[in-house]
Amino acid sequence: MGQPPPMISNSPPVSFSIPLMAPPRILLTGDPLGHLNQLFKRVSSVNKSTGPFDAVLCVGQFFPESSEHLEELTEYVEGRKNIPLPTYFIGDYGAGAAKVLSAAAKESGNQGFKMDGLKIRDNLYWLKGSGKFTLHGLSVAYLSGRRSPSGLIYGTYTQDDIDALRALAEEPGIIDIFLTYPSYLFHSILFLIVTWVMSLYHKVSFP
Repeated sequence: MGQPPPMISNSPPVSFSIPLMAPPRILLTGDPLGHLNQLFKRVSSVNKSTGPFDAVLCVGQFFPESSEHLEELTEYVEGRKNIPLPTYFIGDYGAGAAKVLSAAAKESGNQGFKMDGLKIRDNLYWLKGSGKFTLHGLSVAYLSGRRSPSGLIYGTYTQDDIDALRALAEEPGIIDIFLTYPSYLFHSILFLIVTWVMSLYHKVSFP
């Protein structure tokens, strides 16, 4: 006996769609110099008009140049004012820096080897020394502070920080963003970062 004819279904073909992960959207900013009202007002405006964005990276001096702007800084550090997006900074020097950072370093949640930022408060993180971490799929490396022979605890990096960064650079994988000081080096690197990152469809904006 011959084989029966194959059954033909009248049901429409089933299609499957795999959702694609949206590319990260990061805001980059230069020296806030303690003018956090201005910084976060601008961040909120940009995030509302062209966002949403995932995080803010601050390069350059984060803290005020003088004690006149300490009240503005304190309002954010103590949580009296809102920080709209997770914000990471490397410029750990200026008026009030030692007090704020020493208090943060003593917090139990900031103990141990933390390269993804010491938490100052919700949405505010200090990138201390040198390190590398993943931020929304981007590999971010950093060297915090300025080179100084004075041996200051805050606001400077050491030879150990440089050696640790060199070791991280030898690990397999690509570093997407490198944050450091001084300003002339930052601007040179930033131009290359923006060109390269935007070619990979990462959204980079400047508040």
